[in-house]
Amino acid sequence: MSKIPMAVTIRLPLYYEYLRNMKNQGAKWVSSNMIASSLGLSPSTIRQDIKYLDKINSSSYGYSTNNFCYVLENVLGISHGANMALVGVGSLGLALVRYKGFWQNNFIIKALFDKQSSLIDTVVENVAVYSVGRLSEIVKRERITIGIITTPADVAQQVSNQLVDANIHGIWNFAPINLRVPGSVSLENVTLCPSLFSLAFKIKSMNSR
Repeated sequence: MSKIPMAVTIRLPLYYEYLRNMKNQGAKWVSSNMIASSLGLSPSTIRQDIKYLDKINSSSYGYSTNNFCYVLENVLGISHGANMALVGVGSLGLALVRYKGFWQNNFIIKALFDKQSSLIDTVVENVAVYSVGRLSEIVKRERITIGIITTPADVAQQVSNQLVDANIHGIWNFAPINLRVPGSVSLENVTLCPSLFSLAFKIKSMNSR
């Protein structure tokens, strides 16, 4: 398998979500035209991206949904899911805890952390809430590899440092701040407001035509 360009890696999760939905609907085959039409891409882009993957079973009907999903799960590293810890049990944190899509893909939030004494030692959606001071202990005990940060920006870097010290493999950051992490830790920033502002700009641009 060839080294996958960054632009392609951004599209692969979109392909996987589409294929999984089609698979759940009972579709055994999908074509590049079907994928392109659903995602607003060109069929040639789909075919070019597929060249970076392991061979996918195909026929005159298109690509096998089962095999395509299997290949993408291995490429994306999601075939076995992961144990996760979430720090910051506020409104956004609660929304993520309640999102069923994670456990459906075997990404399980095993522990919650917060500094509020009223939350510590409680249970939210069947997940225990611990003090942040126990983070390293619980991460090791539960074999957690991904940390989710939903704290205010002013404490996010400190939380990130604690996750790094606990030997976390990756951080999913929802705090509005650019975190500093060592090269051994993967970081994914989710910037909600810039995404919303981008949408607003697109609407403004369309209305001004």
